[in-house]
Amino acid sequence: MIVRKASTNLVTLLAVLLTAGAQPALAEEIGARAKGGYAESFFLEKVPRAEAKSTAERLAKAVIAARMIIFAYAGKFVDPNLGDKGFSGGVFETQWRAALEPDMIDATPNQKRLYEKLIWAGRQVMENNQDRINTKGVGWKNFLPAKWEREMGQVFTAKTGIVIKQPGRAYRSPVNVPDEAERAALVHYVKAGLDENAPIMKTEKWGKQEVYRHMEPIRLLPPCMGCHGKPKGELDIVNFEKDGLEVGDVIGLMSVTLAVSD
Repeated sequence: MIVRKASTNLVTLLAVLLTAGAQPALAEEIGARAKGGYAESFFLEKVPRAEAKSTAERLAKAVIAARMIIFAYAGKFVDPNLGDKGFSGGVFETQWRAALEPDMIDATPNQKRLYEKLIWAGRQVMENNQDRINTKGVGWKNFLPAKWEREMGQVFTAKTGIVIKQPGRAYRSPVNVPDEAERAALVHYVKAGLDENAPIMKTEKWGKQEVYRHMEPIRLLPPCMGCHGKPKGELDIVNFEKDGLEVGDVIGLMSVTLAVSD
């Protein structure tokens, strides 16, 4: 009887150990981002090293110009009594080209080609959102410069491999999750206050590819305060908690990452 009981206990113990070994490790974080990797690892466009700094600056400036054009129409976008807002992809492109014209005059051939791809991506996003923008009878349609930039960045990255994004101080979209360099830049600008706007520029390796990075602060404008202002913690129009920030505070980054070639 003692031998049989000991044998039974041994079998039970082995079964428990085998079952435990088949379970996932308790330390595993389910649903977390995979470790390592890069936002973009296949760069269709590579910029000559001598042009990397000016190209990144031009792209950042161009996107900021587009944001301001879209801001000018913000009142129309939320007017429930207005159907067609008169802001088609073509209208947007015409205004954007006019804003970019002074900078495009002395651009290199490579930079002019990238301008064209950027404008194409921006127009595509505007055209994709026409039904949303022109819906009558609805005020808030969830279309604003940040949404346009987020979608445009994804289209432009698909077209070129160049990464344009707007990492958030308190991001609301997973597309805007800052990487290590962007998080450090955000911390720098938040701590530095209102007077620090000089871009942070650096080169680093993404795998075997050398990339040039340009990061500069995006600061809150008065139209942004309905979602990002005070009182902190109060729910805004899309049910996020307000950030409790002031006009001029850093809300995110304009981040450009492009591949460098010799």
